[in-house]
Amino acid sequence: MSALFDALRERVEVNARQAVETFTSEVGEYQAMRPGSDERIGMYDFAVFIRRRSLDLAAAELPLSEADLAGIAAVGRQRAEIGLSMPSQQQVLGLHTAMMVREVHDLARPEDVTDLLRIVGWLGAQGVPARSAYLRGYTRGMGTARMLSTRLEILARALLADEPVEPFVADLRLAGQYHLTVLRTARPVTAEAQAEVVAAFTADRIPVTWLAADELAVLTPGNESPTRILQRVRTAAALTGQPCRIGAAQGAVGGLAETLAWAREASRVAPPQERPDRLPGITDLFVEMAVARAPAVDGWLRSYARALASGPDLVATLCAYYAHDMNRTSTATALHIHPRTLDYRLRRVREVTGIDPSSTAGVRLLSATVARTLAVDHYAD
Repeated sequence: MSALFDALRERVEVNARQAVETFTSEVGEYQAMRPGSDERIGMYDFAVFIRRRSLDLAAAELPLSEADLAGIAAVGRQRAEIGLSMPSQQQVLGLHTAMMVREVHDLARPEDVTDLLRIVGWLGAQGVPARSAYLRGYTRGMGTARMLSTRLEILARALLADEPVEPFVADLRLAGQYHLTVLRTARPVTAEAQAEVVAAFTADRIPVTWLAADELAVLTPGNESPTRILQRVRTAAALTGQPCRIGAAQGAVGGLAETLAWAREASRVAPPQERPDRLPGITDLFVEMAVARAPAVDGWLRSYARALASGPDLVATLCAYYAHDMNRTSTATALHIHPRTLDYRLRRVREVTGIDPSSTAGVRLLSATVARTLAVDHYAD
């Protein structure tokens, strides 16, 4: 046994206590667990066990056994049976992984590089089956009324992390491609409203999960029609009770982590929609996504936003104009104004910006200005 393994063994109990303290300080549902309670003692015992067992197996270069995975699943089931929620378990799993890796790095010295790689490699390889076993046990411990919605949430998170999904599928539908929609709200959504959103998708067995209190991910099978997908997103937006910024992308199972990154990036720059009428993706927002990452360009674009702010309803007019492919009749109808009034406003745009809104330069520059103005509070200030 190397010095690194020996040092980690000596600190197993200390590290286990620190892990329990971290869980109870950072995870809201764990804060009610009193020191000395059965729950706290059980958490400590498991933290000690998993560290010692990991060191034994990593040293022997052996995987977790079926008995080990069954024990991990049993702990997951116990956590469900005492009423801990799925989001709290996702948070705990993330904290556990981060702490296990940090504990190894903190004690490693330059001469321990071989054993450092052995331990970290073992944690990386065995972390996925251990996590799957824990969550499988957790779903089995849930009451039947909540079982399906919880499984769908766990399936969604596994898909988005490119993790194995077999433990969670069973009778659930699994597609090869998914249309991923991220909805981002201005304010955190209450736990009750979050549960309503998840429940709304449960009947159709659509994987959906809250990534944060203000961020929802909906995974619709890629073969569903755009109209049906939009209907689902409208339902979710209505249940949040507030406008949503929406980013959409499509990807294959096994590559959805990258798809999620793109959809989240799009949702950060998308204008909020009260009742979504479209699902903007990269092709719709790539200019705004690039501008948002370039402060100098964004600052330059604000000068056009200030110019548009000086006219009557110019931003709303341009938004409708470009949404209707610069068709005067349909734009005027959508704005409930006479076509001559529309012409006046478009002339006013040319006067204040020096750019013809129907020109190539106008479409590129002014559409980006409008999108940024609608997406960012006080953009024209």
